[in-house]
Amino acid sequence: MRYVSLPVGGPEVSVLGMGCAAMMGSASRRQSLAALAAAHDAGINFFDTARSYGYGASESLVGEFCRPRRAQVVLCTKFGILPAARTWKHSLKPLARAAVRLFPGLRRAARAQTSEFFVANQFSVELLRASLETSLRELKTDYVDILLMHAAPIGVLAQQDLLGELERLVAEGKVRMAGISGELDVIRATFDQRPPVLRTAQFACNIANLSFLEQTRQSEIFLVANHPFGGPMGVAESMRRIKALRDSRRLPAELRARLDTRDPQLLPEIVLNAILSGSGIDAVIPSMLQPGHLKSNCRALMECRFTADELQQVRHALASPPA
Repeated sequence: MRYVSLPVGGPEVSVLGMGCAAMMGSASRRQSLAALAAAHDAGINFFDTARSYGYGASESLVGEFCRPRRAQVVLCTKFGILPAARTWKHSLKPLARAAVRLFPGLRRAARAQTSEFFVANQFSVELLRASLETSLRELKTDYVDILLMHAAPIGVLAQQDLLGELERLVAEGKVRMAGISGELDVIRATFDQRPPVLRTAQFACNIANLSFLEQTRQSEIFLVANHPFGGPMGVAESMRRIKALRDSRRLPAELRARLDTRDPQLLPEIVLNAILSGSGIDAVIPSMLQPGHLKSNCRALMECRFTADELQQVRHALASPPA
């Protein structure tokens, strides 16, 4: 595994992190713990969770796993989206998971019903303190390495009381590094305004928005890309664009010859390395609950068939596809 340094010191961070959004949600406790163990065995020490993940249960599971390894892992959690109070519907989660496995077509309908389990846009000083204290208790630690404003609107950049409270939490040692997650317009504004306390940012980055990477190289903060494959639709679109490149003359013939979409390893090699190589992105955090996905992603970073220059050419071509 490859590692990078946090700007605040501490353990080095694996460039491939483990996204824990599905843990205790669409993934069972047993499946989630197995995925965490497999990731750790592969050299991954960066675990990304949130107060709202797993209907409020992801942090506890991640904390259980990381507690005996606390000094060697990097924990990222988030505030701003709270899990709603538990209702009878929470007890149906195991049945819903089983139904989706048997009938994958139900997945979209299941996702459409999840919004009632969350309360978004919770960015007051009081809720920040309460959320963090809950996160620390659930994660079974007295500090988090990274605390992010979760899916933050652009207006939080003007909330001086909230930014000041984040500074106090860093000074108290409860948070080692504070930052923001959000849509690309929010991240652009963060780059422009650069509130001193926000030393890290997380955002979705995949083939659909690779052009944004032109703005990340000079950000001078710790950048984390999530949702790198863009879900099932993103994977299909990525494969379509890669196949189009192979059939075009926009790249050298020798490079195009290696864009063989029949090779299942091609997609993770291109996606993960195009995001990380020479882009200013420090780490990427896909969800890797399936052992095959974890193995494939680790191999993609360690055994990439493309040079840095070739990756730059491919990234540029994918970022500006023909009409």
